Amino acid sequence: MEHNESKQQVNHKFTPIGIYVALLGLVTLAFGIADIFVWAGVRPGFQVGILAIAGDDFFRWAWGGFIMVSGGLFMLAGSTRVTTLQQSAKVVLGGVLVWLIAGTDIFARLCAAIPADEASSAYFNTLSGFLAAFAPPYTPAVLLLPFTLGIVYLIRMHDTDDS
Repeated sequence: MEHNESKQQVNHKFTPIGIYVALLGLVTLAFGIADIFVWAGVRPGFQVGILAIAGDDFFRWAWGGFIMVSGGLFMLAGSTRVTTLQQSAKVVLGGVLVWLIAGTDIFARLCAAIPADEASSAYFNTLSGFLAAFAPPYTPAVLLLPFTLGIVYLIRMHDTDDS
């Protein structure tokens, strides 16, 4: 009897947070594919407003794009019935992958902002030069970072869950 119950049709329930996660997953997937295409030379690097995709570094743009694609797929896979522990774990994993790439992009900006320009006689950058390095344009992962912070809600929701 239990075996027949487990074979019943799974009810795919979309909640508002599930729709949000699905849209976030689609955008993450699209940005990851764009990263890979720009690196592969399908299209040269481009900038639209505060978004920039340069595409000249293999490890950041090819592997980073692959990680973004994986994160988007995890978010899409977990967007149905996102209130269950298993599905929200997929969403959290996708968010962590985006956080990983965004963290490395922010760290790269930080490290590039510390030394002064080659034309300067000083070794360290000035405070205004340091802060100017954090001005736009930003990579796709850094732009997605604030939107993925909503995933923390899923972590807090299951924090006291005994599942």
